[in-house]
Amino acid sequence: MNRRIDREFLDRIRALEERIGYTFKDKTLPLTALTHRSFAVEYHKKIPDYEVLEFLGDAVLSLIVSEILIKTFPKAREGELSQIRSAVISEAYLSKLARIINLGELVLLSKGEIAQKGMERESLLCDVFEAVFGAVYVDCGYMIDPPRQIFNRLFKDQLIKDIKSGNIPRDYKSLLQILTQKVFGKTPKYRVITTEGPEHDKTFTVECVIEGVRTTGTGKSKKEAESIAAKEAYIKLSEDESTTSG
Repeated sequence: MNRRIDREFLDRIRALEERIGYTFKDKTLPLTALTHRSFAVEYHKKIPDYEVLEFLGDAVLSLIVSEILIKTFPKAREGELSQIRSAVISEAYLSKLARIINLGELVLLSKGEIAQKGMERESLLCDVFEAVFGAVYVDCGYMIDPPRQIFNRLFKDQLIKDIKSGNIPRDYKSLLQILTQKVFGKTPKYRVITTEGPEHDKTFTVECVIEGVRTTGTGKSKKEAESIAAKEAYIKLSEDESTTSG
């Protein structure tokens, strides 16, 4: 896989290596991690985008964060740990960590995405952040230690500080599920209502339905749209329950 890298990409790869403190043996991996689908479509040569590495990196980060939570909060219950992990492994929070190392400025985007400031979107920053950790995991022979060391060195202290101060996003999908199981004995259903835009820049609208309550959310990914719809449903049901209890 270690093919020749075009000179125009080398500076970005070196900058990424400097920022995370890791030198890739296979330079195609960081290039792939930084390549958005829109750029891959627009570029005059065939190059892969980051989506597969993003999928892998999501699992890698989930394991790393789980270890941190268990070691930091040894008395916490499984449900509490799951909620915290979901909040941390979210677009809102991972994009925050991506901004710490200015990851957005290294991403390869199409001219259209650049014009629309795609590098500032939470969903894109989260995806690239996950892809970078996926790339490290592959490059080191599928061993967890190198990506774990990178995350712990750069982000662990900030993560623990944010958790203890409550400065993490609320995982509304999990909160809604807990609430609806308590009130209705069932969980909400989500379905995509519309998908608009070109393949590399889609906008999703998702509907959340639970016992006659219907809310919608729109975002640049299904996950983002579901989270917004869940938040609206959670707020509505919480208000209803409060009124009923009162």
